[in-house]
Amino acid sequence: MMLKLRKGWLKINLRQYAPTEKNYYSLKWRSRNLLLLSILVILSISISATAITSYNIVKGLLLDSLKEQALLKTRQGQDDIDNWLAIRKTEIKTLANSLVVRSLDWSVMEPYLQSEVTRLQPFLLIALVTPDGALINTQGGRPNVKDRDFFQRSMAGETVAADPIIGRTSNQLQIQISSPIPAEIGTKPAGVLMGGIPINRVVEVISNLHQGKGSYAFALNSQGVPIAHPNAKLIGTPEKVAQSFLKSPNPRLVEITQQMVAKRTNIELAQLDGKWSYVAYTPLREANWSVALIVPQENIESPLQALNLLATVLGGLLVVGLIGAWRQMQLYEQIRDRAFISSQQAQQLSKTLKELQNTQAQLIHTEKMSSLGQLVAGVAHEINNPANFIHANLNHASEYSQGILDLLKLYEQTYPNPTPEISDRAQDLDIEFLAEDLPKLMASMQVGTKRIREIVLSLRNFSRLDEAEMKFVDIHEGLDNTLMILNRRLTATPNQSEIQIVKKYGDLPLIECYAGQLNQVFMNILVNAIDALEEASQKLSFEDIKTHPNQIQIQTQIDESTHDAIVQIYDNGIGMSEDVKQRVFDHMFTTKPVGKGTGLGMAIAYQIVVDKHAGNIEVDSTPGWGTEFTIRIPLTSKK
Repeated sequence: MMLKLRKGWLKINLRQYAPTEKNYYSLKWRSRNLLLLSILVILSISISATAITSYNIVKGLLLDSLKEQALLKTRQGQDDIDNWLAIRKTEIKTLANSLVVRSLDWSVMEPYLQSEVTRLQPFLLIALVTPDGALINTQGGRPNVKDRDFFQRSMAGETVAADPIIGRTSNQLQIQISSPIPAEIGTKPAGVLMGGIPINRVVEVISNLHQGKGSYAFALNSQGVPIAHPNAKLIGTPEKVAQSFLKSPNPRLVEITQQMVAKRTNIELAQLDGKWSYVAYTPLREANWSVALIVPQENIESPLQALNLLATVLGGLLVVGLIGAWRQMQLYEQIRDRAFISSQQAQQLSKTLKELQNTQAQLIHTEKMSSLGQLVAGVAHEINNPANFIHANLNHASEYSQGILDLLKLYEQTYPNPTPEISDRAQDLDIEFLAEDLPKLMASMQVGTKRIREIVLSLRNFSRLDEAEMKFVDIHEGLDNTLMILNRRLTATPNQSEIQIVKKYGDLPLIECYAGQLNQVFMNILVNAIDALEEASQKLSFEDIKTHPNQIQIQTQIDESTHDAIVQIYDNGIGMSEDVKQRVFDHMFTTKPVGKGTGLGMAIAYQIVVDKHAGNIEVDSTPGWGTEFTIRIPLTSKK
């Protein structure tokens, strides 16, 4: 009965209540859609902003890396020219300090210099210039060079590689290398020794310097005039006037030339000859010139096309995702899940970008250290051969000279009454002093060459380029080699007191490790210790330093419980605050002034010890009392 009454009531009131229920659910549906749409719009804007920002950061990092490669290529060309000029300057300076040249007697000097021109292949001629500018060269020329820049600078005491000129005797485009000839009395030079070398080597290096199709290089002198350029019409000398790039109608080229003349290093984008190109430039150390590498914009930025394509694909995927989200916006829970996932992706992308920055910094540091190691090993190898040759021949030279002196003494005993000519000559040469001083001279030269061989051995051992794999090595040898390289900064100077090294080496066995990388850890820690001691010394008086001298203690031992080798390096420098101590191993963190610290040294040390050797590195420091680093390395590799 009740059921029949209910059905009848619903039938009567159906029209009245049905529209109300429909309006209720329609309003609820619209409100829900509006809320979901608002969430979707906000989420879309957030993801888009994050994606665009991340894309720009990644693109900037990649572009900076590609530009750094072009700048590195330019520095390689600069190093090649600098090394070549440095050798030529050393050769001329050595000749200028020889006894034959210092005699200033051209009749004696000429045959000697002629033989040196033959021996030193790059030189076209060698000339003596008197203080009044009169020049005599090995080709018979006798011009006056008082107006030449090389003569004026050498008379001021400088060894010079001057801007290229056309020689007045040879009529060839050449670089004049000059050095002052020391006078017997006074500080003013007795004259100038000049050697002319062709510019061919500079032109060859510049011609071979390129990076991809359409790239080329050029070199400018101190006035901004090209001395080496693919377009020979642009090359100029004082005798063959050419327009300086400082007067170019292209304002960007003028700005870049001003930076080059000011001896700056940079890479800039400029429009040259109607085409956009990157200009990487760097100054030479041995001459007042600069080298520039012109690389078309597409050569450097072409790797970015893949990144642009990836960004386009991701953008397309984002649009498709938004359309799909719009069609499924009624499903509120799914949209919330999408928002959560997108947030996680944004955080992961941010984390990835930070890791990318750290990785890039480590790669740059590793490349620099690799280049430095190759340079050190190369220099050590090149020095080793002539040093061994000199050291080996000094023994024979000592025996020969002693034999000559013994023979001379025997002559004096046999013929006690020499002729007047021999007596005068013996008095001029001061035979007694010569006989006494010559053995001492030979002995000191032997000590010097032995010292050179020790330094070369330390350089070769420190670089260890041939030990890329783990090997069993003596880490005491690595510590000693590192101290040998840093010896210059440990000795006393007029502006800096001596730093004492206290070694407390324990009985360590050979340790399995990456020797070259472990040496880099020692180098980074010791350099920081020296910097701290130098900074502390500036705040102390002479009496304070005398009472508490600067000191670095190095102690090694074995932890019998863990079978680890322990290396402790302590300095009594300025110490660290608690905040600095907590961040000392962070990437890009440094307390040094801009341009002196990179924030990579201790971070790289931490990575080498912890990641590559499964060891541990700790720091303990008290402000004003000093700092101690403790390194633990397993005796055998755990990997």
